[in-house]
Amino acid sequence: MRCAAANFRWEQAVSDARAEEYNAYIGDVSKHEDWKAEHKSYVGSFVHVAKDHPRSSGSFMAVNGQAHLNEQLDNTPLLRLESIGHLLEHSLVSPIANAFWQRFYNSPKDLHKDKLSDDSEALRTDFVEQWNKQRIQARPMFATFLNNFEGGNLERLAKSDWPHILRDRLGLTHWPSTTGKPLAVALMCYTLDEVRQARAMATKKGAVASFARPTVLDGEMSAAFIPSPLLPGGKSYGHTLDLACTEVPATFNPELLTFPIEYQPRHIKALGFISRPHALPNDEDILAARNRHVQGLQCLPDCGNFGEVLA
Repeated sequence: MRCAAANFRWEQAVSDARAEEYNAYIGDVSKHEDWKAEHKSYVGSFVHVAKDHPRSSGSFMAVNGQAHLNEQLDNTPLLRLESIGHLLEHSLVSPIANAFWQRFYNSPKDLHKDKLSDDSEALRTDFVEQWNKQRIQARPMFATFLNNFEGGNLERLAKSDWPHILRDRLGLTHWPSTTGKPLAVALMCYTLDEVRQARAMATKKGAVASFARPTVLDGEMSAAFIPSPLLPGGKSYGHTLDLACTEVPATFNPELLTFPIEYQPRHIKALGFISRPHALPNDEDILAARNRHVQGLQCLPDCGNFGEVLA
């Protein structure tokens, strides 16, 4: 509750227009539980919009212009970590999903090939098509830059313990959610140009940006999310909470929201499991990590007054 309130106090990238839209939707609430429920409903209605909805996610609408990034960013690869365990258990998708997993989990190099045998290529294509059908919402996609991992060398990253490295660096405190049950994940890689093309081809109305920095209004309430100072120049990314960092960070992992794309077989670069818990198992640990993160943000140029250390 304290973290949620702090996040809203510290957020600098929400425009007055979007704040008014949010406040009008939430209305008057007197308890945190009610606020949290209304906030979740707002995200479902304005951010995680259905694919067949005529309007784009509010994250890319003019109302969120204060958080939009420079549209002319140089083309570069983006990374995203996807949980796919639900596909392996889905009654309609599981036959294809499990066949795909069995074929490529132990042959990861094949995922980097442009062309496979007809059967393997058909399996890869069918799996991605079925996966896209299950992605019924056109929600913003949280991503980061490949260049921040292994010097931008994707093959070297794929050979590392990338499931846990990315889980920790991206602040995904909810993975894995079930103790003792490994979580199947996929390493996804796509480009800024593909995002720009997806927005240009979209039939939804209202999107004026392909990229935005995450704000408190772009996801459900989470203590692992911390707003970032609003910097000039259209390159004011978010900064993820590193779950494995035990000191005040000197550098940060950038995070951005991208306009949703349809996955292609080439976007899947590796398969793996998250099998170990992260280093922040309780509220006290998360609060201490947040405080270290904020202290690091305060060391950025002209950011000494940003946020506060919560006692």
